Amino acid sequence: MADYVYKRKNPYDPFDNPTENCAYRTDYRDIDPEIDTPDYEPPLLPARRERKNIRRYFNAAGMGLLLGAVFVNIVFVLLVSLLEFCMTGSIDYSDMLDAESYIYYDSSILIAMNGLLFLVANTVPSVIGCRATGIRLRSLFRPLDTKKGELVRYMFIGIFIQAITGILYALVSTIMEAGGIQDYAPEIDSFVNVKATVATGLYTCLIAPVTEELLYRGFVLKNLSRVSQHFGIIVSAVLFGLAHENIAQFLLALPTGIFMARLVVKHNSLIPSILVHMAVNTMAFFMEMIFYFTPESMGVLLFLLDVVYYVVAAAGLVFWILEVRKTRLPANTIRQSYRGVRIALTTPWLMAAVLFHLGMTIVGIVSQNSY
Repeated sequence: MADYVYKRKNPYDPFDNPTENCAYRTDYRDIDPEIDTPDYEPPLLPARRERKNIRRYFNAAGMGLLLGAVFVNIVFVLLVSLLEFCMTGSIDYSDMLDAESYIYYDSSILIAMNGLLFLVANTVPSVIGCRATGIRLRSLFRPLDTKKGELVRYMFIGIFIQAITGILYALVSTIMEAGGIQDYAPEIDSFVNVKATVATGLYTCLIAPVTEELLYRGFVLKNLSRVSQHFGIIVSAVLFGLAHENIAQFLLALPTGIFMARLVVKHNSLIPSILVHMAVNTMAFFMEMIFYFTPESMGVLLFLLDVVYYVVAAAGLVFWILEVRKTRLPANTIRQSYRGVRIALTTPWLMAAVLFHLGMTIVGIVSQNSY
């Protein structure tokens, strides 16, 4: 009689999910050490210790997002108040109102300050959070074994998503306005002078794509994907959309976030998502800048610009169809399903981050419609 051979569960694939990218997985023994037990099979419902360890990583992601968002809002108000006082030398309401008007509409101060605050709020939680959860920053920027043409196709797809969500938002905005509601839009004049234009371009086209990808598709996605890559992709995209705190950017950020997160999981690198983010932001920046500076008398030029934009978007649609046919989102196994949303809903820091951004979105819409 042959000796019985014990089978050991693969700690990088404890749920036997062939739809996930093995290279992107983390060691599940950090969550459930019992995987090393011979013939061990994860139970359908996670035990208390396993749920606690899953929440630990979900909480880390939520804490990083929440503290970064609170930092931006508090420090922003404090800095603006300090600048107003330094400019006027008094706390007289009318004087400070004039100073505020200058900061918001006649200088590059607001734009530069905004960029600096978000640079800190995106980078610091990412670096500290990765260290706390055992993620090597260098591992998020692995070199790609792919052709440059594939990366260009990804950027075209990003612009296609941008065009479609722009049309969708126009429809949603029309419906909202028919009901007497206006969406909140940040009041920042990005092109008031050369300095403001340069500062806006630098942050929009370079700093934001790198630091936001480091935070959302690096630190957050990696920790939310420890149980399920499907869960991590969807939830990180929802959080990315909510963080923009207005409907227009949410409609763009959600599908773009899903697409970029899928690329990160597929290639096990932030490089593709950074390039897509750069392409989308750069396209939006230059389109807005050209429309801002081009006089109405040159309507033909603006029309031709629109034509070129939608031709690029149409090419992106073709590439998107080919990409969807070739690569789809990872699916959940039954056991993974019981370790995702149910646990996330009972994770304090993660839910606090969601509620904070939802609250700020509502406050923005209410304030927009209170005048």
